[in-house]
Amino acid sequence: MQPKKRMMYGAAMLLIAAASLFAACKKKDDDKQNNTTEDTTYATDQNLAEKIFDDAQTLSDKGKNTSGSGSFKTTACGSVTHSGNTFTIDFGTANCLCSDGRNRRGKIIVTYTGNYVDSASSHTITFDNYYQNDNKVEGTKTVTNMGNNSAGQPFFNITVNGMITKPDGTTIGSSWTRVRTWTEGYNTPINWTDDVYQITGSGTVTRTAGTVNVNITSPLVVALNCRWIEAGSVTYTLASGATRVLNYGTTPACDAAATLTTAAGTTVSITLP
Repeated sequence: MQPKKRMMYGAAMLLIAAASLFAACKKKDDDKQNNTTEDTTYATDQNLAEKIFDDAQTLSDKGKNTSGSGSFKTTACGSVTHSGNTFTIDFGTANCLCSDGRNRRGKIIVTYTGNYVDSASSHTITFDNYYQNDNKVEGTKTVTNMGNNSAGQPFFNITVNGMITKPDGTTIGSSWTRVRTWTEGYNTPINWTDDVYQITGSGTVTRTAGTVNVNITSPLVVALNCRWIEAGSVTYTLASGATRVLNYGTTPACDAAATLTTAAGTTVSITLP
């Protein structure tokens, strides 16, 4: 090979090697961007907070019609006391196992205006050293009864400004608005086991790693006799603008399975807490 051709050939090889190296580095960077470990944690934390604050509303609805020892439990805990327009659900200072399989301790305090079940009435839920499954719950949840929708289903406007501190000390800050529609069981208010709700809304979740915007893109289906969200989807928008979609499924099913899809289209299976 002539010297000039050898030089051209060598330059070409260097360009190819550089291009290959650039592509490999870009793939590694893309892989890092598509890594869903952190996003999966965002998703499971959001799910945990969603269920805990929804559960607090369920307990307050139940507590309003209960005096003395409530039917919250299988052991001797969960008493309800009323004083004017306030009532307190007290689970004691040690964990007690309730009938839904969750351990609780501490107090849920509910203050309401008007007749609790009437349209336009509202109630505010606060917490006093309250824990569910060793997750500490703080903040406020305000619920306004909006009456019935066009389908005759009761629905409620909700604001949440709260904090969950997990057993490992990490926190989940929750600031959101919700609409909670009572889709099944509203004709049998005493029997809570047949109650099903659909939840819509948006807001933010803040953790040590940062804040993400949360938008419920398909109504979440919550049945009171199931510990997990049964159907629906949530879209997360990260500070970078990247999106992640948590999908509980389209057909309600009481299980811990969900999927998380990244902006690049990668889908991973996750197990809900």
